[in-house]
Amino acid sequence: MLVKGQITGGVAQGIGGALYEKFLYDEFGQPLAGTFADYMMPTAREVPNVEVLITEDAPSPLNPLGVKGVGEIGQVGAAAAIANAVFHATGYRARELPIAVEHLLDVLR
Repeated sequence: MLVKGQITGGVAQGIGGALYEKFLYDEFGQPLAGTFADYMMPTAREVPNVEVLITEDAPSPLNPLGVKGVGEIGQVGAAAAIANAVFHATGYRARELPIAVEHLLDVLR
């Protein structure tokens, strides 16, 4: 259950990184988004139901608990899947994340 939660959280973070989250700073280096009210990230409403299939059952020999890291798996896959979906739908290859809707619309015009 913990691994599924880590992977699902990674997917949500990947969606945010691909579509919403951008760190903006003023000319003095101060962040322009000081609170979550100012900073866009996906909520449970924007994150689809994530189906997780775990096939790994071999514990790591590198630590006493046998645990392995899994949170990054969902993040990398989600961002890549979204960027590729945009490319296949529009022919636009995103070169940076997040994929700005305004920039995408300009390219398509």
